[in-house]
Amino acid sequence: MHRLLFAAFAVFLSTSAAVARVSVTTQHNDNLRTGANLNETLLTPANVNAGQFGKLYSVTLDGQVYAQPLYVPNVAIPDQGSRNVVYVATMNNSVYALDADNGGKQIWKANFGQPVHPCDVEWHENVTQGSSVGILGTPVIDPTTNTIYFVSRNETNFNPQLCNWNSAAQSTGVNQGVFTQFLNALDITTGEPKSGSPVQIKATYTSPDGTLTFDPQTQNQRTAVTLANGDIYIAYASHDDLGAYHGWILSYAAATLAQDKTYSDTTTGTKGGIWQAGQGLTVDGSGNLLVSTGNGEFMPSAKGVHQTGNSFVKLSPSLALLDWFTPSNSVALNNGDQDLGSSGVLSIPGTTVIAGGGKQGRMYLVDTTNMGHFEQSGDLVKQEFQAIMGVGTQHIHGTPVYFNSQAAGPIVYVWGENDFLRAYSFDSAKQLLVTPPRAMSTMTAPETNNNGAMPGGFLSISANGGTNGIVWAATPFSADASQATVEGVLHAFDAITLQELWNDKQNKSRDGIGNFAKFVAPTVADGKVFVPNFGALGAADGSGSLNVYGLLPGGGTQTPLVPNGTYTIRSRFSQLVIDDPAFSGEGGTVLQQWTVNGGLNQSWQLTNVSTNVVSLINKSSGLALEVTGASRSNSALVDQNPYTGNPSQLWNVISVGDGFYELTNVNSGQALDVDGGVTNAGAQIDQFPYKSVAWQQWSFN
Repeated sequence: MHRLLFAAFAVFLSTSAAVARVSVTTQHNDNLRTGANLNETLLTPANVNAGQFGKLYSVTLDGQVYAQPLYVPNVAIPDQGSRNVVYVATMNNSVYALDADNGGKQIWKANFGQPVHPCDVEWHENVTQGSSVGILGTPVIDPTTNTIYFVSRNETNFNPQLCNWNSAAQSTGVNQGVFTQFLNALDITTGEPKSGSPVQIKATYTSPDGTLTFDPQTQNQRTAVTLANGDIYIAYASHDDLGAYHGWILSYAAATLAQDKTYSDTTTGTKGGIWQAGQGLTVDGSGNLLVSTGNGEFMPSAKGVHQTGNSFVKLSPSLALLDWFTPSNSVALNNGDQDLGSSGVLSIPGTTVIAGGGKQGRMYLVDTTNMGHFEQSGDLVKQEFQAIMGVGTQHIHGTPVYFNSQAAGPIVYVWGENDFLRAYSFDSAKQLLVTPPRAMSTMTAPETNNNGAMPGGFLSISANGGTNGIVWAATPFSADASQATVEGVLHAFDAITLQELWNDKQNKSRDGIGNFAKFVAPTVADGKVFVPNFGALGAADGSGSLNVYGLLPGGGTQTPLVPNGTYTIRSRFSQLVIDDPAFSGEGGTVLQQWTVNGGLNQSWQLTNVSTNVVSLINKSSGLALEVTGASRSNSALVDQNPYTGNPSQLWNVISVGDGFYELTNVNSGQALDVDGGVTNAGAQIDQFPYKSVAWQQWSFN
């Protein structure tokens, strides 16, 4: 069942391998599922643009990819030395180890036998019929033992021309195939199986309501595999709600692969699938598991077993039920297939609060020390509100992500179907999200035909601590991806303003993402962005590739948008220039716009302190243009003071076309702005979130 293909070739160790520091070993980066890499020093809002950033290479794979790529730096590969390696799993039951710094050259590939024929387990084309059902859930890597864990699925004794299910969700009577599932553990340096691997997945769950037996045909391993408490946790849902499925969680000792605990969230009823659009289980500081479940029974059974379909659920490391929250309208949610568990939950760092939502587009904040259970008269949660305003459908499939920014404090991001990307500030004192959102994107997901189109945006964050934050988003471009293979789009946004920095369509011939890989968030590590697809546009159904983006050759030393020099700074709207009033020459003087008169008080020395990050020193006063008091508030005034290099005196230069530029303050993330958007001479200069208006756009003359 296991074939190992090892590529024996000599490659030179690249410079980046020596400085690599970041590992992404689990879906959404960590077990809180923040989606954030806070150690990204190469990619910044200043250099992620079409001139400096783009596709470096693509690697053709043997099937579609639903699993988020994982990344480990400085892996000691036998006979090859240290390599930065990206690991990718496909629906054809293959795992690849690729050299991230050498064009994605294959280090090893392992295959795990014949995958499942889709129409033998589903009737929709949620997985298209040209694909297979092999490795679906994202693996997890234990870097301390150099082990990658994942689940493979197999089907034997079937005719690929026949199907168990037809397009009307009816059994065809064929009833073909023998189905098995396996937990695998491989050495990440060689692809060889670890001792005891693979283990066939079999399970029972016994409660006062009786004994349930795991069905490897019906149960769909959709969530990412989770490593915590020395255990591997595997959760299950269904295919298309077919069969008498349950929401299972199985745990195996990571060291021995021995099964130690099982759990089902429904016992007398059915359903309650745990799929979470591919997210892994969330783990709190005590090792407890936090999951979101789908449509299913949620009331106690006649024998007192509490069932937790359509709920946020807290389980102990040994899978004992500790607490839960079930929405008060769960009967209606069940009846309308509006399950809560269409995404996972984010555990907000430094708190006991989780955030998440489902197909109705409502965001719930729940305190895991008192989750509220089910209360028909109203939900006993910290907060709930309509977070998604999509047309047709409002599902949340991409679990919210989190960034604690230096400029704007903690922010939670979510991109639901047919809606805009939304950034909600998190009030740490009240432990609530602040509404309305602090920022939104200018485009929806998808950008066109966004009426009832699925599944929204899938997000990751890169930042250097609390600075240089970028939100990366993979979405369908212009069509519904629910049951079809459609074109995707990859976006990069400034994390403070949600001003778009880059997308793959700006230079499509070079950077095009190809077909959208459903439910997969980008992986960002060591200056590269790893994004799978379902093949290039026009590729055969079932295709897959890995796209890798980064700074283009010479990108780190790209010619700046505005060269060092002396300029006037002219408003596109008023045609007036930034001026030190009456040659004041005084620190703290608030700057204004004024008619061009040729005075040195209107001349500014621009210096690129790094590419497209500039200081601006007035030629008359010798003082630097800055945000007063290093404020991060909307409408804070802009003054001049002695230059110290403080971030409040530095400005990102971003081209908006036609020779005009947005100037965004490095400290606040807000744009240089004419107060009130007026044309009169003497109007003060301030900062405000960028709105693409002419009084926030400037030329250098």
